[in-house]
Amino acid sequence: MRSNFPCKRRGLSLAIMIASSGFALTAVAQDSNIEEVLVTGSFIRGTPADAPSPVNVIDRAAMQAQGATGIWDVIRNMEVNSGSDTSVAGSNDPGGTVTSQLTGTAQVNLRNLGGNSTLTLINGKRFTPAAVVTNAGQEFVDLNSIPLVMTDRVEVLTDGGSALYGSDAVAGVVNVIMRTDFEGFELYGDIQGVAEAGDLFDRTVSAIWGWESSDGDTNFVISGEYFDRDPVGEENANFFDANAGQYNAEVTALGTPLVLPGQVLNPAYIRSDLTALNISQTGNRAAVLGDPLCESQSGPNGSFYTDNRYSDLGQNQADCFESDLDYTFIAVGAERLSLAASFEHRFSDSLEFYSFFQHAESDAQIENDGTAFSRSVHLYLPPPGASLAAEGPGFNSFLGGLAELGAFAQAAGNTRPGPNDITNSPLDARNGGLGTGMFGGAVATGVPRTGNTNTNASVTSGVQAGLRGDFAWNDRNFNFDVSYSWSGTSFEQSYLTLNRERTELALQGLGGPGCTPNGTPDFDFVGNDPTGGAVLGGLSNNFNDFPFPGYILNLRETLSTALTSNNHGQGGCEFFNPFLTRQTDPALANSPELEGWMTERVLRADKRNKLAVFDAVISGELFELDGGTAQFAAGAQYRERNARSRAPALNLPGVQAITGYDANGVPDQFRYSTNNLECSNCIFDFEHSRDVRSVFLELSLPLIENLETQIALRYEDYGGQIGSNVSPKIAASWRPIEDVLIRGSWSQSFRAPNIGVLFESFESSGTTIQDPISNQAVRAGLLPPTVANGEREDSFTLGSPNPNLGNEESDTFNVGIQWTPSGALDGFSLGADVWRFEVSDRVLPQVPIAALQPELDAFAIAAADLGNYVDNASLLADASPQFNSCDPTAIAAQFGVDSPERLECVVDPRTYRVEGIQRLAGSTEASLVTITLPATNSGGIVVDGIDLKAGYTWDNDWGRFRVAAEFTHVRQYDVSDIPGLENGLAETGRLDAAGTTGQAPIVRSVPDNRGNINFSWTKDAHRLTVINRHIGSYDVLDFQARLVTSSDALIPFLKPKVESYQTWDLNYSYTHNWGNSNLGSTNFTVGMIDAFNQDLPQFRLQTFDQSVFDGRGRRIYARALWAI
Repeated sequence: MRSNFPCKRRGLSLAIMIASSGFALTAVAQDSNIEEVLVTGSFIRGTPADAPSPVNVIDRAAMQAQGATGIWDVIRNMEVNSGSDTSVAGSNDPGGTVTSQLTGTAQVNLRNLGGNSTLTLINGKRFTPAAVVTNAGQEFVDLNSIPLVMTDRVEVLTDGGSALYGSDAVAGVVNVIMRTDFEGFELYGDIQGVAEAGDLFDRTVSAIWGWESSDGDTNFVISGEYFDRDPVGEENANFFDANAGQYNAEVTALGTPLVLPGQVLNPAYIRSDLTALNISQTGNRAAVLGDPLCESQSGPNGSFYTDNRYSDLGQNQADCFESDLDYTFIAVGAERLSLAASFEHRFSDSLEFYSFFQHAESDAQIENDGTAFSRSVHLYLPPPGASLAAEGPGFNSFLGGLAELGAFAQAAGNTRPGPNDITNSPLDARNGGLGTGMFGGAVATGVPRTGNTNTNASVTSGVQAGLRGDFAWNDRNFNFDVSYSWSGTSFEQSYLTLNRERTELALQGLGGPGCTPNGTPDFDFVGNDPTGGAVLGGLSNNFNDFPFPGYILNLRETLSTALTSNNHGQGGCEFFNPFLTRQTDPALANSPELEGWMTERVLRADKRNKLAVFDAVISGELFELDGGTAQFAAGAQYRERNARSRAPALNLPGVQAITGYDANGVPDQFRYSTNNLECSNCIFDFEHSRDVRSVFLELSLPLIENLETQIALRYEDYGGQIGSNVSPKIAASWRPIEDVLIRGSWSQSFRAPNIGVLFESFESSGTTIQDPISNQAVRAGLLPPTVANGEREDSFTLGSPNPNLGNEESDTFNVGIQWTPSGALDGFSLGADVWRFEVSDRVLPQVPIAALQPELDAFAIAAADLGNYVDNASLLADASPQFNSCDPTAIAAQFGVDSPERLECVVDPRTYRVEGIQRLAGSTEASLVTITLPATNSGGIVVDGIDLKAGYTWDNDWGRFRVAAEFTHVRQYDVSDIPGLENGLAETGRLDAAGTTGQAPIVRSVPDNRGNINFSWTKDAHRLTVINRHIGSYDVLDFQARLVTSSDALIPFLKPKVESYQTWDLNYSYTHNWGNSNLGSTNFTVGMIDAFNQDLPQFRLQTFDQSVFDGRGRRIYARALWAI
């Protein structure tokens, strides 16, 4: 038998309380007969107080004291959790394409090693990850799919667990244990609201009923929970500042005028004052255009306006805005319904059947203003007669007229329209238009804005069933557990988007449900250009360019139809008007029928994940050692994973765009393009499966008295390219005296790359990068193409599959001590754990600057050749000629090397194009459009720190009191050997992310000091809990970079640090026992979260760290629990 100290030992409840440091406030039992149970971190029964690995336990009392309305509330408050997606306003990540799918979900992220690196279990069983991923491709179990009413406790293993549980447990394991042995009935209601938001609330109603047969052999529990959240606008946030905030949404789609020969730009659109200001600030000579009606018009959200209060230096614009404050939220609307049940039956003292079922349905609003928008830059052809404006009929009007609407109508048997045949074009100067064509900005329907229309919906189900029991053999006791579990989740994102073919036709006056264009879509207009392609061929970038794979700027078919038709804006055909003349002239207004015809509601995401797991575990006694009985556990597991995604027809099959013709003018070259103007690679069409087989062995060897050792080894076989992996663990705990436990562990863990990353890679997203080529002085060859000379640029990102990815691997170390003195200090506990994770071959998207390196290398070569320089102005789409050569040496000799004239002689962008990088064509600014970022095994991460916990419980005539504290310090979070980070995180030279905002998606913000102090008092029917939470200050890594490029008005809002932050939570409950025992009791609770409405530490204008802080401020709640 196992030998322990013979004197008194605390009960299981105290052991759990010690592990969790202060929230589990159940009574302390003085019991020498400690029940041995399974605790997360081992398959061998034992006492939690002697466990060699650190396990935090949060029980129901702790959850209620926190004011939690869901599991995600509990996880967010854990000191060991850092960087998880639990924001009620949506995702914490940049890049709305992917991250809008995360709205309504929540995840755990132990030690900030990523949602991938934490294994989440339900009742000790694996559960399918959500059908969405982060913008780094990370999978996670959606905590919001787990019903709180059915949750008994959450156990968190924080030293890695692959040796026992397999892949994914790099940072640890979160095990959510359900109330499968509940007996009785509970009805619960909760209402919680942001103090400033008036009658906007979170509402929860739940019930649970449990029954046990008279002989105690059968138990059945069933529960239901309904949650509903009203959307809470940002104007209700305690950080809201109506004067400082920017809530700007564009109301026009003004782009670059396409001024062809003979055409005259309407001078009302030219903002010469802002153009001059930009030149004076940074030398940016690009003309600034604005809608002349802007300040005179208004919509449901107020007057329209321009806003350059915080424009970066040299970037002043005349964009016209309306306020979208009404569509900006600190908490998005959400609704969840969950059901859960368990059934257990004991056939005998040695055999039991158990089962668990759960089902959850969730709907969440996406922060959206109701518009459907395009990411393309559209080519608007000028109306007939536009080329007569400069000098009337002549050679120039002939040239410019080749690109006018209907210029080749004869090719389709139509008569070419004249200036008086098409009179309702929004571009027509007679209608207040530009008077030219336009290489236009992003189109949007639904302007002025009226509200959100896009939603996320998910359905999650799970079933567990198994047999467990015990038997004796050869005078030894054994336990077994054989089970099968299945879980599945689906995700659908309903999104209003623009149909490419229809929208492009509407821009040319050929839109609407009643329109039948009378032109032809396959006319080779470049081949029939009488100038040999000098005019129409010069526009080829506008209809041949694919800014990113599967997304053409403009269809050649649309332009062909526009050039060969003559019924634009007539006979049921309508123009879409991107200008504000739509509000001042009824003849130019966009009809609801037209906008409805242009838009289409699609499932922008339609994904399914399924996971089936067979487990078989046996454990028992082996032989006697000096310290007691050696024990073992061994098991086998088979997992079958299936992931499926279906793209809408707009995306796949999309359209086959004409890209070339044969000598006879017949189309013979085609290329796929999405027919969805909002996105291309935002969703893939695939179905992949993966089988994993594993076996494990765990030994508990009490080598000497009061020394517990754990040795574990797990083998997992993924097959194929991933292959197999062996994960070991060695741990020990020792009691040199009764009151002191010393423990230590070492383990190796691994994480296999996700299915989607291997075969489909990352979906399209967004990033911000310090781009050297965006700097015109670099493009002019005056400065080297280095990051130090770069300018901040926003860019779309795409992924590319990498079937050769290997596993992430980690070595984990933990040394801890627990002191639970008796005697005069009985009730006191003190614990410390020093931990370290060494992660290698981390699976990450390639760092953007590393992805740019091939282009920078090509640019350096091209810049060295003086024959590769062209006039910057000749890069415009309407330039004639385009790509006009210039001599930088001669210009420098004539005007000076620092002159504006020399700056306008730049390297020809055609000489440094590389695959995977797209820049805006027809532009003088070389703006980044798309970077392709493949997944890579790159570099390593070393993160270490210390967890401290202390608590003291005492009783007197006034009741039971407890004071407890938790503190986590992250000493370092060091990243190394990651290509693209040679200059450090955020180009700061710093590779240690501890105490910084990090650099997503490599690492999110890592506050290096976090802690809480909680006080509780219990007497009779009363209970009071007060919790103080503290987050230490941490550095803003991109502070200096933003300081250099920001305007004087914006600089005061920039902060070098996120200041420290602390909040106070209050919770009071009273339990009333009804006079009639059949009515049971009711617990009434009131409380406040962030009771003093602490100001959030902002580090930029209206910007706080959502991965760390909750933006809702003071919340007040009331709840009642009736139990019989």
